[in-house]
Amino acid sequence: MSVELFAVTAVVDRIAACPLLAPEIKSGDKVPITDGHIDFYSSARKSNMSHVGRVPVQVKGRATATKVKASRDSQSFPIEREVLQFFRNHGGGIYFYVPMRKGGAQREVFYVILLPFKIGRLVDGKPDTQRSFSVKMRRLPEEVPQIEAIVRLTWNGRVQTSNPGDNDVLLDQAESLTVHSLDGFDENRPTRLALADTDYVVVAHLPGGLEVAMDIDLEVLPREYLERDLAVSIKCGEVEFTNARGRRLQADTTLIRLSSGLKIRLRADAGAISAHLDLTREGSFRAQAKNFDFMLAAASGSPLQIGDGPNEPQAGDPGLQTELRSIRQEISCLTDLFDELGIDDGLSSELQLDDDLRRMLLAMHEGLVQDQPVRGNSDGTGRYDFSVGDYKIMAIVMPAEEPGFRRIIDPFDPTKRDRFQIYRIDDDGSPELIDWATVYESVTAEEMAMILNLRLNNLVDSYANLEDRQAALTRANYTVLRLLTAADIASSGVQRANLLNGALSLCQWLMTEDPDSLVHRVNSWQILHRRGELGDDVRREIRATRRGLPCDDAQARELEACMLILLGDEAELEVVIEELTEVQVKNLRSWPVWALRNSEPKPVLAIEN
Repeated sequence: MSVELFAVTAVVDRIAACPLLAPEIKSGDKVPITDGHIDFYSSARKSNMSHVGRVPVQVKGRATATKVKASRDSQSFPIEREVLQFFRNHGGGIYFYVPMRKGGAQREVFYVILLPFKIGRLVDGKPDTQRSFSVKMRRLPEEVPQIEAIVRLTWNGRVQTSNPGDNDVLLDQAESLTVHSLDGFDENRPTRLALADTDYVVVAHLPGGLEVAMDIDLEVLPREYLERDLAVSIKCGEVEFTNARGRRLQADTTLIRLSSGLKIRLRADAGAISAHLDLTREGSFRAQAKNFDFMLAAASGSPLQIGDGPNEPQAGDPGLQTELRSIRQEISCLTDLFDELGIDDGLSSELQLDDDLRRMLLAMHEGLVQDQPVRGNSDGTGRYDFSVGDYKIMAIVMPAEEPGFRRIIDPFDPTKRDRFQIYRIDDDGSPELIDWATVYESVTAEEMAMILNLRLNNLVDSYANLEDRQAALTRANYTVLRLLTAADIASSGVQRANLLNGALSLCQWLMTEDPDSLVHRVNSWQILHRRGELGDDVRREIRATRRGLPCDDAQARELEACMLILLGDEAELEVVIEELTEVQVKNLRSWPVWALRNSEPKPVLAIEN
């Protein structure tokens, strides 16, 4: 008897023992590629009515010099490219490999389910000159239900020939997923399905009853392994977190995230629970301060209390305490500096602090918070922009009384306004002292997008305190426009929100001071548009205002164009633009409202979990 016949006989004997399967496999057949097929039924009576499907198979036998160990669960075997391509093009099949000793003794049966997606991952990207591919095969199980499940899964995998390719789009559209797998899922632990290691088929159920196979790896997680709100307080010393989130990592290990920079790993062992705290300098300065206070309490031996759980003292770590206190003091200085400069604490979470930047900020703390001269070698007096990552802090630097030292002044601090004066260069190139402007007139929109210490909460007072009322209103309106342009430029959601809030407060003041001005109302509407707050009531107000525009107003058509941009009425806008002069069109294109044409509101807040 030939090796091939021995191999086919070994496979047929195992398949024939299954009540729901009927093998039709021949040795020496003339059919290319496959050696036959396996029919499977829904009933052991095996009638036409109970016939479910047919799976093509290929059987390969090989005489080996040594016996395959019974303990070996898998075996690698080379399969020709042509065979793989056939199965890929015809919905898949089963490939059997039967190693044996001479004369057909000690036959073992291994198999691999060859479905289109698995084959694609195996051969795609490989050179055309590669004629065969080593494939990992599993030992064919002895149990009848498991053998029947292998054939059933292969049949279910035939749908993989219809994969359209874009899994992300399919996942977004899918109403549900069906997963066919040999191994199933354990509800008590994560199950990872990877086509390179596991046999499974994923089918997406789309609207309209459409079913499409998906080429994806999956990780199925029990609820305990998904991060979720814990709804318990976690406290150490006087520091308490009430919004912790947690997830199970292993059967005996849970990870609790108190903040972006502080995590607790709890491990249960023989009834005892051990805790490991992981601290990194992430989050805003205030968030970091709270994290370090929690760690300091733990390092001092304060008990870690989770909800109503046991509250037992822990062993302290004096060395760690000393190290943590040093860093905590630094964080306090940085927090005080940002408070002194009026910088939103949320922006501090976006900074990447290296040693040079940290030293510079601590020097600024000395100069601004402590109001002490700092060592420096710059000459003269003038504006200096300190780079802080992608941002900058604008300051005035001037000589101190002691040689080699400088004074640093925040020009936006109203309490320091008496320490400097504002000049402009006149037509003759000479400096001219001015008293009708604020420090904001010296800052461009591009600079506003990056300057952290604008102190926009003092914006209204800065203009309200100007003696020339008309100049104050005019300058304030220009500042509103610069703030809007800056908000469009700003890359940070927090900075963008701050700029829009400043623009809105100043615009509201202008509307109070000049209630008849339609310009200020249009500006307030475009602020709301940028904040995503242009609701139906406001849109109705804009339409009513447009209908009531006075025909004799010189700016009526330009303001109408602004309103149409806010309403998104492109057709009407084109009509109005056609009626504007070249100068009016140029003005319209230069205003911040033009940036809103055909645009969606950008995010204005960066939320830290």
